[in-house]
Amino acid sequence: MIEPKTATISALRARLAALGGTGVERAVARPLGLGTADRAAGLGFVAESSSRGEVFVRRLAVDLGGFLGRAGLSAMPPTAQLLALVGHPCAPGGPAWVSGEGVGVLDIESLGLHGSGVMAFLVGLGIQRGDVLEAEQYLLVDPDGEEAMLGAIAARICAHRLWLTYNGRSFDVPVLAARCTINRLDPSTIEPRLHGDLLGPVRRLFRDRLGPCTLRHAEMSLLNHHRVDDVPGFEAPGRYRAWLRGAPNRALAGVVVHNLQDIVSTVVVGARLAAHVGGERVRPAHAADRYLLGRHLERQGVADGAETELRAAVDEGVDPWARQAAHRLALVLQRRGAAAESIEIWRRLHESDRRDLRAARGYAIRLERTGDLPAALEVCLRVRAVRAELGPWWARLRGGGEEGDLDWDRRRLRLQRRLHS
Repeated sequence: MIEPKTATISALRARLAALGGTGVERAVARPLGLGTADRAAGLGFVAESSSRGEVFVRRLAVDLGGFLGRAGLSAMPPTAQLLALVGHPCAPGGPAWVSGEGVGVLDIESLGLHGSGVMAFLVGLGIQRGDVLEAEQYLLVDPDGEEAMLGAIAARICAHRLWLTYNGRSFDVPVLAARCTINRLDPSTIEPRLHGDLLGPVRRLFRDRLGPCTLRHAEMSLLNHHRVDDVPGFEAPGRYRAWLRGAPNRALAGVVVHNLQDIVSTVVVGARLAAHVGGERVRPAHAADRYLLGRHLERQGVADGAETELRAAVDEGVDPWARQAAHRLALVLQRRGAAAESIEIWRRLHESDRRDLRAARGYAIRLERTGDLPAALEVCLRVRAVRAELGPWWARLRGGGEEGDLDWDRRRLRLQRRLHS
């Protein structure tokens, strides 16, 4: 007797056979198209043998002079400035290995942004030496050749110490490392020894100027470069899949150009940022530039430079950046030991805006520490008046709300006890 499940399967197979099928599941070969290697050659990619198989590489030298000129630079800034920008400070002139190795740059085009299907099908690498970028692009002509391509890329990354990316710390490098793991390769070989991701410095220095700190926004605002007929990144996966199925080269050519422009722009953005920090400012200036540069220098421990930029931002008087700069300048002066000037800045901030609770708190703390208890108590009473005036809106102020109530009440009671003791 045939089991019900077996009978059902037999019936389905019979029906499929009647429709022209075999009713038997079998693997279907994935068509790669005829002359795939020849079509890759039409895009400039040449087949090369590696220890793990065949890879397809496109090599060319890009003169960075025009890009640097549009960005307001006559030449690449000293490598020491670039290393300091990305968190690897060194002695003036830069380490000796830079002249021999150059500075690497990396960018990928992938099949998606999330999930297990994120595969890099086009990887752009470049080595910047002076005003020339020696570019290499690796194309995954056959997805079965991913292991060979990853091995070749890992060998190139291991040959150089410093690599620049734009959002590569969160995306490009993790994607390549994950694909290495899937292909049973050591993922650590794909990770740069010194990795400078430029998205962080761009946000720290130019977030108020750029808004969305994408590479395209950085190109237009910082480099004065505007792409023409560029292929949007979201089109790249579809164009690549179409090319694998036999679409003409023009479907993928724009993606190849887009990838090359990404690594060129990343190098020039790095140069523009390093020069900006080094004194060659981005023009036209933005009202936030001096304040954000002062904060950047303060984080890097360049106290003198930070103080200079913060003072300049205060003197320019453009709010909200002038006020934010005054807050930071008061703290910088306090750390330097210039207590009198620090207190004067807190006083001006408090007098100009009684609702600025950060300024009121900073002023009250310094007054109490210098022994001027009546003045410190007066600040607390002014804050109480502000709280009564605002009512429920008190909680919206930075430093207000229930925690603000507790903090100011404790401070007021402590000062009153000290005055009457």
